Amino acid sequence: MRRFFFDLMIGNIVKIDPGGMVFECPEATFVVANEMASHLFVWRDDLRDRDACIRVRNADGREIYRAAVWSENMAKVGWDEM
Repeated sequence: MRRFFFDLMIGNIVKIDPGGMVFECPEATFVVANEMASHLFVWRDDLRDRDACIRVRNADGREIYRAAVWSENMAKVGWDEM
């Protein structure tokens, strides 16, 4: 099992994940990062129009994935606008 970190990136500001989570395979982190980004879109309307994403890093600090904070439809409609 390996540890992976999920940082919040807003433009060129990075909020580092200090503890991370343990996963058996790196591909599982992609699903988690996508879910985090989706939840942030719904609950953090201040991140919707900014260049925000969840960056996944391995224990060596190397970026392995990014999930953008966005809605699945083209209009970027949030839960409060449906």
